[in-house]
Amino acid sequence: MLSSRTVFPMLLLFLLFGCIPYDPQSSLSPNSLGRSDGSIREVITRVARHQIHPLQDGGYPAVDTVAAAQAARQPDGIGWDYPWGVTLYGMLHVNEATGDKDLERFVLEHNQIVARDYAWLTGLRTKLGDSRELRGFMRGLPLGRLMALGSLDNCGAMGTQFLEGFLNHGEQAAPEQKVIGETIADYISNKQARLPDGTFWRPGALGGTFWIDDLYMSCPFLVRWYKYTGDRKYLDDAARQILNMAQRLQDTDGVWWHGYYEKDKQHSPIKWGRGNGWAMVATVEVLSAMPEDHPDRAKLLDTLRRHIEGVKQLQAPSGMWRQVLDHPELWEETSCTAMFTYSIARAVNRGWIDRSNMGVARKGFQGICERVAPEGVVKGTCEGTGIGKDLDYYIKRARPDDDMHGRGPVMLAGAEILLAERK
Repeated sequence: MLSSRTVFPMLLLFLLFGCIPYDPQSSLSPNSLGRSDGSIREVITRVARHQIHPLQDGGYPAVDTVAAAQAARQPDGIGWDYPWGVTLYGMLHVNEATGDKDLERFVLEHNQIVARDYAWLTGLRTKLGDSRELRGFMRGLPLGRLMALGSLDNCGAMGTQFLEGFLNHGEQAAPEQKVIGETIADYISNKQARLPDGTFWRPGALGGTFWIDDLYMSCPFLVRWYKYTGDRKYLDDAARQILNMAQRLQDTDGVWWHGYYEKDKQHSPIKWGRGNGWAMVATVEVLSAMPEDHPDRAKLLDTLRRHIEGVKQLQAPSGMWRQVLDHPELWEETSCTAMFTYSIARAVNRGWIDRSNMGVARKGFQGICERVAPEGVVKGTCEGTGIGKDLDYYIKRARPDDDMHGRGPVMLAGAEILLAERK
């Protein structure tokens, strides 16, 4: 419990400057925050610093057997999955908005360890052969999903934040880091399943489907790889993915259906909140990298503006959006609210929509603040979710405290509001 001697000067700072100094032990609840830039800064700093934890490099010895590899010291504290990728990207974005270099240092160190571990593991595969024993060993490692690369989920989001370090945070790409980028680019461009028109899909899922989730798992990486290499084919591919999926899944109200059954030529029946969030964030990420004279720019702007107008009509009085967007009786969900907040603030920031829309974004973040605990735990986030065939499937999805799907979007949303308001 804070004493009056501690609380008074902190409140005085808040009144004078609109912010409260970060204190991870503070019992001040952020529930009433979100109405000033200082309070937004406080909330995203709490969430971002909640992600920092010890990192330990591996040993990476030269070995001649799988047993010797198993005995080697493995790195600790690293991860490789798409929610963690969004979280690391969120930390870098908070660094941009607040100048908190501890966040940047953590992410870059994390990625350096990942790159060294990946180089060691690929070396093992070359030397020892791709045996069942080696695959079993790698499957249980932090980089297991990268070593058995077979889906967009397993590469795009992590690759996005990896490239952020090269493009916007002064990191020089070491050879082993560049190899990871090349591996991801090769998978997305040449190995991921596509329909004849080039649209990504999942032929083995539910009889053959494509998901709007996959737009985030591919497009933000593709546009960064375009910026890194200068090859516009990656930007063109990202734009085509969004427009092809929008053609099938964006409804007349601007909101998107969650997925599409290719065999039946039928969209799924539900407008899932986070799925729409993935699609909207992917669209603003592509537009952010797109030159003014790109032939698809006008179509993408129209897709985004219709999407924003559609979700604006479905915002709850609290500022939140719901698990299924067009069902006002359902529970309010944090990750989609953060994704819409980020996207709307970015659209204002870049001049794509009228500045009056910042009121919608700020209201969204005020709702989010009610779901961020003082220590930075994010609540009210839906767990990982596939395409459901009925409303009941989405209603019953669990909402574990601090689910990884919520942390990154909350940081992105608050940071983008702060950046937008500097314009």
